[in-house]
Amino acid sequence: MFFKRAPGERLDRVIKLYLAYKFFGALYFTYPIFYEFASRTITPVQVGMFFSVIAMCGLIADIPTAIVADKRSRKFSALVGVGLLAVAPVAVLVGTSFPMYIVAALFYGLGGAFMSGTLESLVYDHKNVTKAMYRRVNAFEITYGQAGILVSAACGGVLFSISHGAPFVTQAATGIICVVLIALMQEQYKESHVRSVVSSRKHFSQSLKHLLATPYLRVIVLMGVVFSVMLGMCIQFVNEAAMIEHGMQGAVRGFLVSGAGVATLIILNLFLLRWLKSDAARILYLGCGAAVAYVCMSLGSLPLFLLGYLMWCCLNATSSFIRVMIQDHIPGSHRSTIMSSFKTLAVLVGLGASTGTGILVQWAHTPRAAYALFAGIAFVILLPCTLWLTVHLKKLESEVSL
Repeated sequence: MFFKRAPGERLDRVIKLYLAYKFFGALYFTYPIFYEFASRTITPVQVGMFFSVIAMCGLIADIPTAIVADKRSRKFSALVGVGLLAVAPVAVLVGTSFPMYIVAALFYGLGGAFMSGTLESLVYDHKNVTKAMYRRVNAFEITYGQAGILVSAACGGVLFSISHGAPFVTQAATGIICVVLIALMQEQYKESHVRSVVSSRKHFSQSLKHLLATPYLRVIVLMGVVFSVMLGMCIQFVNEAAMIEHGMQGAVRGFLVSGAGVATLIILNLFLLRWLKSDAARILYLGCGAAVAYVCMSLGSLPLFLLGYLMWCCLNATSSFIRVMIQDHIPGSHRSTIMSSFKTLAVLVGLGASTGTGILVQWAHTPRAAYALFAGIAFVILLPCTLWLTVHLKKLESEVSL
């Protein structure tokens, strides 16, 4: 049941290991208690600097590490990345000064960079994985990732109440499990797969050209970047600010986040992942869903905010749909670098968007202004992209059927 498959379809061992990694890799036991733990040693400003170092380190290293994965070994890169991520919580636990936190931030940033786009590229190009099978894998990984987040969020606070170091030790232990899972994976590619032999600079240049090679890719990259940035802004502070504006105390906010996570998991498995089979249906869901969700959250009504927030949670959980659609149209020889370039583009846009969103919320004295802006962007950018992509995909489907 854990790896339920369609009749006659065999899930390869690499897929099972990958899905197990998706669950254990999503166990962030330190997430709900990190600030309280860190504030005993460093100042709030230094906590902010800690996360800034992680982001900047990841931004700088993302593409170089992806080039290494494409040209050398994706499995080796993933092992390095997950190994660094396993060490990072230990560095925080034993750190008694800000410099040690910076060392931990470097581990987190570099580890995330080595992992970016690496394992999904290894699985997509595996000799026993078809495009159709990878789409089923994507549906599974969404479920397992969400389940891991919920489990760790629920357990993190309990572990912290037992011992302040318990969440960090448990986090490191799950990191070791991830190392073992990846070590058991076999890096075996399709016969058509060709490893890049050009220089790193040329490999990167070619990857950018592949990412934007066709009108379809250019439009879906535009939609994906805008969609990702707006999701990121809400995760950072807009959603929490809106909950506070609606009068929700800390305990209530925590209950709402957890409850919405459980509801999202149920909705995904009972409805969305069953209904959204074609790329055209997924594009319509993402574009129209974003417009409706942000409109609902921009209004002053609490029931509409809760409805919009639940829709936003579903959209956030299924944001990887866009990455899968990009995967189908890029060469395997440059896959890790292309996907890392896509992520880096979104991060670069997000750096400016974070400041701009903060200024807007401060000027308007309400986070609803940010939601209204996002709704406007959804109507001006996301919906036209949705219309173009849907027509394009429908045309392709009709050509294939003929």
